[in-house]
Amino acid sequence: MSERTPGDARPIRIVLADDHALVIEGLRTLIDRQPDMEVVATVYDGDELLAFLADHADVDIAVLDVQMPYSGLRALSELRRHDSPVRILILTAFADGESIQSALQLGAEGFALKTESPTQTIDAIRQVAQGRLVFPRAAQRWMSTFGRRTEQTPQLSDREQEVLQHLSRGLPNSEIGVALSVSENTVRFHLKNIYDKLSVNNRTEAVAWYFQHSGKSV
Repeated sequence: MSERTPGDARPIRIVLADDHALVIEGLRTLIDRQPDMEVVATVYDGDELLAFLADHADVDIAVLDVQMPYSGLRALSELRRHDSPVRILILTAFADGESIQSALQLGAEGFALKTESPTQTIDAIRQVAQGRLVFPRAAQRWMSTFGRRTEQTPQLSDREQEVLQHLSRGLPNSEIGVALSVSENTVRFHLKNIYDKLSVNNRTEAVAWYFQHSGKSV
């Protein structure tokens, strides 16, 4: 997935997926006020989302409700199974553990609570578009208990620990590279080693592991 920078001229292209018309219209009105964002479609279930994305390869972000018909999680699973480059921001009314755990395993880039302020929601969209991982505090509490603890902590190198710490702050590969004075390819190399050592599949699972073990030496 390519990472956008704040100076990109093209607006962030967004699909909104929620079965509540009021939520859709409220989000659309909010996003339409942003000069750097564009709502390219609104859909009301996971089937419609998958059908639209199959025909439109230029979408940057899908903001989707996990509890709509043909659930957002099933749609996310299909998108990841087909290696879709679309970034996913999960929209939910409650930060329940089951949904968060499932979305983490499937590689969602972030969560936004419907109870958050408009400013927080817009900021979450921008951060996800730039390659960051976005999780509200409520989600982080669940992430700290995600997965199973192991008796033996995997041995990460000093550099891998640094990469993981930066990753836990939501930084994209480009910014991790700048912080560590290495190339993005080097960051990706370290991430692959981290995933292998932690037995995780993606960035969000690695971050969940970090929060779970943050009391240990990571």
